[in-house]
Amino acid sequence: MFKNLLFINIKHPHMKRALTTMLLLFGMIAVANTGDNEAKELLQAKKKAIYYEIRVELMEGKITLEDAQRRWRKELKKLDKEGAQ
Repeated sequence: MFKNLLFINIKHPHMKRALTTMLLLFGMIAVANTGDNEAKELLQAKKKAIYYEIRVELMEGKITLEDAQRRWRKELKKLDKEGAQ
């Protein structure tokens, strides 16, 4: 009884090709998307590190708020250039 339910009988060669192609495409998509998350996490970690570095200097009074904002924009541009390469 269960033997017939679990077994999928694919007799047509076109159907086999279609299923094989779909599985291949899904696998390629899955592999392609795994690296993106690591790169995004790395970029977020770099942003946080720069943010906290600037924040400490601001809290210690070494730089003004305007200087901190200017530096933050400058560092973000650097990260964008690194990410584009």
